[in-house]
Amino acid sequence: MTTDWRFDLRLELTEDGYRATVEHSPAGAAWSAFVLPFTSGEQHTIARQLLAEAGDREDRRTEQFTLARTVGGRLFDTIFHGPIRDLWQESWRRAYQERATLRLHLSVGNAPELRILPWEYLYDETREEFIALSVHTPLSRYQSLAHQIRPFPVKPPLRVLVVMAGPEGYPPLAIGREWRDLVDSVDYLAADNRMVFDRLPKPTLLDLQRRLRQQEYHILHFVGFSIYDPQTQEGVLIFEDEMGRGRAVSGQHLGSLLGDHFSLRLALVSIRNAARTAGIEPAAQVIDQLVRRGAPAAVYQPALLRTRPSLAFIHEFYAALAGFGPVDEAMAAARRAIQLEEAGAGWGLPYLAMRVADGCLFERKGPPPAPAKPRLNLRSVLTRR
Repeated sequence: MTTDWRFDLRLELTEDGYRATVEHSPAGAAWSAFVLPFTSGEQHTIARQLLAEAGDREDRRTEQFTLARTVGGRLFDTIFHGPIRDLWQESWRRAYQERATLRLHLSVGNAPELRILPWEYLYDETREEFIALSVHTPLSRYQSLAHQIRPFPVKPPLRVLVVMAGPEGYPPLAIGREWRDLVDSVDYLAADNRMVFDRLPKPTLLDLQRRLRQQEYHILHFVGFSIYDPQTQEGVLIFEDEMGRGRAVSGQHLGSLLGDHFSLRLALVSIRNAARTAGIEPAAQVIDQLVRRGAPAAVYQPALLRTRPSLAFIHEFYAALAGFGPVDEAMAAARRAIQLEEAGAGWGLPYLAMRVADGCLFERKGPPPAPAKPRLNLRSVLTRR
């Protein structure tokens, strides 16, 4: 009986057209040709509609949810037909019988028209459910490895280094308010000694490098801006230089820096601008590069999530990680938190890329921490450096 409950699905453009290949599943392997379900113009229209700001309009959010279900159904039918659909249904049935989690690893080739499709909205009409919204079928953009990455042993608390960059020449970023909102969302994790958040005072690349040499961290949390660099033709994050001006940092550069610190297993990139080029979000390109450079996992949190759903996402995501749960299951739970907070399609906007087959980034050293006593001086706990 299998204990490797993965459904590894590769989508790519070959000389003979588009091809979907199930490289591994509990029920076997198969491949099938497919054609894109949308024209280029339709893709851009769908992206604009899904990403449009719904605000407080309930009717607009309902329209977005209906659109997500329609688009997700067409994407599902495009790939999951013939032998691939049979494998998926049989794999799901076996996993359900064993009460096991069936991970959907989606490996998308370099064809831009494949990468920009909103695969996070895959909708299985047979079961009337979005695959990515279920913790039983967590979905990730997966990059396979020639070697296995084992969970990093950690004695709680997990340590998160927060970088908040609001350089000159960019829209004002309320750093103080952003930090307070984050602290208020995760304070109970620090009080229980499960997860500690430190803020980097100067959001420069040099200060980041220094801090990582001084202290072991497990997660990097970036809040700021991302743009498309026309010279390199890729997305970049905007840190600050010593003068407070913007400094573009590519995913390759940042990935090389993070790769020098073995304890760092996750980067979460929370963006505050909505710049897009030809349907591609620059920050999504950054996290893809981070994983290609060796980061076990990276998450993109887009600007178009409103404050309350965004904080609900952070709250649920970090709570699951603090319990040493797999990152893809944490992502599914966090998506559900967005959906419970606000109807619409916002839950499908965050983006997880990873290269860890079982999603396990950390393993606990020692017994679980005891609940904390009354929460005194909590702010100093969270802001100590």
